[in-house]
Amino acid sequence: MADIFSLRAEQLAGLEGYKKKRIDNLLTAIAAARDRPVARVLTALGIRGVGAVVAETLVDHFGGIPAIAEANVEALQTASGIGPILAQSIVDWFSSRHNRAVVEKLREAGVRLTEDRPTEAGEVAAPLDGLTFVITGTLPSLSREQAAAKIRAAGGKVTASVSKKTSYVVAGEAPGSKLEKAEKLGVPVIDEAELLRRIAGAETPSGATRGAPPA
Repeated sequence: MADIFSLRAEQLAGLEGYKKKRIDNLLTAIAAARDRPVARVLTALGIRGVGAVVAETLVDHFGGIPAIAEANVEALQTASGIGPILAQSIVDWFSSRHNRAVVEKLREAGVRLTEDRPTEAGEVAAPLDGLTFVITGTLPSLSREQAAAKIRAAGGKVTASVSKKTSYVVAGEAPGSKLEKAEKLGVPVIDEAELLRRIAGAETPSGATRGAPPA
């Protein structure tokens, strides 16, 4: 896949269906892809067990793909929700010479592999700074992806599994085993409405934190 970023117009000319406008649009899209969020690049690598949520967790924790590639099993498990099996899967992937070569070609092609997140002096903290969320079940109005995006935009983190490091579980209908684990660990459970109130910085109404999703 790294070779895509080395494509030139003359290589595409003459291919069936590729006229000048389509070639220009494709090369423009490829150029824009060099600056996509690092977590999307990590997800696209196809590491077993590393989907969008896990990729966000890893990039938030390590800052980028180079640091993830150098982390051992123990170091990877310091990221929230990363267990030994998943950590070993990541280590195994980056242990492959072929896979390392793919990442290096992406770097040489100018694909962004690290996140730059400077903190300015006097910057006001986002409403969910320092908080880690797990989303489970079907929410009333938001998809899980939309809810996760709102949490990240408000400074929070989203992980795939519940642990003692989880700040809140956001539960909708049919939450399954994640709700059970949250209750066992004593992790507060909130609904979509309370999540949106917290993102907006509103006061938490009495009784908003609960042990089960609404009926």
